[in-house]
Amino acid sequence: MVTNRALLAIILAAICLLLSQLTLNGMAQYVFPDYYHSPDAVSLSSLLGNLAILALAFVATPLSKRYGKKEISIVGMLLSTVSLAVCFLLRPENVWVFTAFYVITYLGLGVFNTVIWACIVDVIDYGEVKNGVREDGTTYACYSFARKLGQAASSGLTGGLLSLVGYTELTRTDPAVLDGVFNITCVVPIVGFLLVALVLIFLYPLSKKVVEANSAELASCRAQ
Repeated sequence: MVTNRALLAIILAAICLLLSQLTLNGMAQYVFPDYYHSPDAVSLSSLLGNLAILALAFVATPLSKRYGKKEISIVGMLLSTVSLAVCFLLRPENVWVFTAFYVITYLGLGVFNTVIWACIVDVIDYGEVKNGVREDGTTYACYSFARKLGQAASSGLTGGLLSLVGYTELTRTDPAVLDGVFNITCVVPIVGFLLVALVLIFLYPLSKKVVEANSAELASCRAQ
């Protein structure tokens, strides 16, 4: 497993994605009601974000076939990074403008979320070509366990970040604390999404060309 570069890269990318996405989810419970004084926007933004991901389910397959899973995932993660970066710089006062950036961010991360399990099949093919052994179960188990570690690591992350900016029941209306809440909501996911994109660009080797070459080699071996 440790010699499978594709597996290690997809695990690192998945953990960064989970930490970033769950931080964004967690901070939504504070930025909408406290910073924007609009608690109703929490559920609406979540609904719109999930609908954006659902819409991607209908286009992910044709896009993957045409451009490659790695390639569209990079574009998606860069879209999420740019969306939150622009939001951070503009600091919109209107909650619905912020919601629009939030939904665009979800649209971007949804691309990678939609195809990530299909990427594991490519990782298994890569391992078979590289080592001559097909390890479906071991690869899925290793990847799934790594995701569980990422989810566990994120469980206290939001609370720790809120403590970092001094957020308490007494300080939740303090302007400096509220600015800190907004900053965390944007900056932490920005860093995480950018890391995912960089991992996919520089560490994950399975471009569309490589995936097709691996599939052709395996098909040729099995035909013999």
